[in-house]
Amino acid sequence: MAPIEFPFEDLPEGLVEEMLQRSKQISTAMTTQFGKIYEQKDAIIKTLNEAHMLHNITDLPTPAIYPTSSGVDGAYAVERLVSTDFACVAGVAVEGLTPPGPEKRYWPKPRFFSHIDLVSHNEATSQILRGMSVNIELQLAVHAPHDVVFLDGSLLTYGIFLNNATVAFNDAPDNLKDIFVNGKAAENEDKIRFPSFLDCLNAYKTILASVRTDKIFVALPKYTTKNEVCQKLGMQNYEDRSLLNFVLKANEYIGPLELTSEVHIKVPSGISNSEQIKSLITEITTILFPKIRIFYYRPSAFMPVIRLEVPESVANNKGRLSILFKALQIQCVSPSIMEPYPLYLADRMVKHLSTALPAIRRSATQELAETWKGDIGDVSLATHGYRTEWG
Repeated sequence: MAPIEFPFEDLPEGLVEEMLQRSKQISTAMTTQFGKIYEQKDAIIKTLNEAHMLHNITDLPTPAIYPTSSGVDGAYAVERLVSTDFACVAGVAVEGLTPPGPEKRYWPKPRFFSHIDLVSHNEATSQILRGMSVNIELQLAVHAPHDVVFLDGSLLTYGIFLNNATVAFNDAPDNLKDIFVNGKAAENEDKIRFPSFLDCLNAYKTILASVRTDKIFVALPKYTTKNEVCQKLGMQNYEDRSLLNFVLKANEYIGPLELTSEVHIKVPSGISNSEQIKSLITEITTILFPKIRIFYYRPSAFMPVIRLEVPESVANNKGRLSILFKALQIQCVSPSIMEPYPLYLADRMVKHLSTALPAIRRSATQELAETWKGDIGDVSLATHGYRTEWG
């Protein structure tokens, strides 16, 4: 996001002065908070070493390949109009930087799924769209031909959003409910079918099991409040990444740690093949999800510590771990980009969905106005947008 040239332009002068004065107090508080960690840094490193939690990637086998990689992200947007709503969901998969060596590029252009629809005013629209966004991301991930696939966010978040969608399922607009459960046919030969809920669960299962040894799925949440490491250190008031940014050096990592959270997914009521779906959900939530493992890794001195969530099958295999860390080194090469390059590109693309939707709405309104036989003023008022929700 580009910096705002005049950040205080629309604020009262007194409010700006009060905020600037408060910033000095915040600076003092930050100095105190960070200073406490810095003073305990040596003791923290000693404790981590004694617990055999602190490692260096040089202790892993050298990967035999330069891994290729891709990043996946999704988003939704709802344009709230006076008389109806525009609902849109999209997901993008982007290939990473080409590694040195004979590896070729698989995707000259980004891969994507999308759906846009007209729906009645409904508070459940956002929840069902989140579930569809998760479906898209998981499908793009499992079909990526790359050695390492980066997912934006936590593996836990996918389960939470799917559950929110199924809980709100009965209240959601009928056209979105149908696509969420059954998917939709391809509009032309160049496109592929929008995936169903069953497709979504199968993709989630594939990622959590990660049986194929030639493919690694890893989730990278940008913002997290988890403190599995801090709890082991007796420093529960801190969050893991904030602490480890002062502790880990380049190429050092912590892990594997167990994910302490659980995920629950409700079976949507009144749908076909519910028994098959129920069986898949049970396998995901009770068998595979408890096997997620956590790592914290610092790719370089100019990059912050990254939280990695991987299936147990990856965490317990040193060869696959070395490939994962090598992929991160290849894709984390710019001090100005605080995440792997393909995730950064995918994130930038889908974030523009909320700004593109009003333009799509205006284009549709213009076409409607050309054929409308009644009062054009009614059309203008009915399609007036007053709020865009997105996530």
